Amino acid sequence: MPRVVDHEARRHELADAAWRAIVKYGLEGTTTRLIARESGYSAGVLAHYFESKDEILLEALRISHEGVDKRIREAVDDKHGFDALRTFCIEVLPVAEQPVRETHLEMSMWSRALINDELRSVQRSESSRWRRLLEGLIVDAQRSGEIAEMPPRTFAVLLSAVIDGLSIYALLYPDRFGKAELTGFLDDFFAAFRPGDGEAGQKKLAGVSSDGKPAARADGKPAAGADEQSVAGADEESASGADGSRPQARARRRK
Repeated sequence: MPRVVDHEARRHELADAAWRAIVKYGLEGTTTRLIARESGYSAGVLAHYFESKDEILLEALRISHEGVDKRIREAVDDKHGFDALRTFCIEVLPVAEQPVRETHLEMSMWSRALINDELRSVQRSESSRWRRLLEGLIVDAQRSGEIAEMPPRTFAVLLSAVIDGLSIYALLYPDRFGKAELTGFLDDFFAAFRPGDGEAGQKKLAGVSSDGKPAARADGKPAAGADEQSVAGADEESASGADGSRPQARARRRK
């Protein structure tokens, strides 16, 4: 009796193998032969389900997006206002093994989407859908008085840029941008837009506390910009003498 094959499950299995191969070898280094090897099936089986490498990549991206959607909806299901907005952002940041894999796949596709119309269309469609979800959470947080009033689309674009930037840093410099750092920078950004914080929140974002000293985040580490200010201050101090004079002035007095 012939074995019954679940073709949809097989496609999912092969696409997941492509995903693993991309994380290991990079997008350009991933070939159909490597995908077949990663899946444990022959190249002939792979060709039976997918006509091209791009078709496999699209399926892998679809699976990734479905997983992210499910995780986000479960995470924010019992939350409201700013809590739901912050939870959404943390769920899409690469702060755990699965989000790291998702981010790696997503960003690997960016360059290919520039030359592949179908992939670019999928990326644009997904980006628009997520942006609408994000705008809805922003509106809820504004209605509850937890986020300053500004056009939701503007805030969503700014927040998306912050998330993308932090995600790139996390992939390139995992030793310097772990979960604590990523969530800390995210909270620093939010602090500038919380009602009542006003100037204090903007100073914190710039790395300065209300008394003019380097600000600290909730985790006790300096806020964004504080390290740069410390370095600048040290350079300034080294360039001056104990009496505040400049090297040139001290040299003239020695003559």
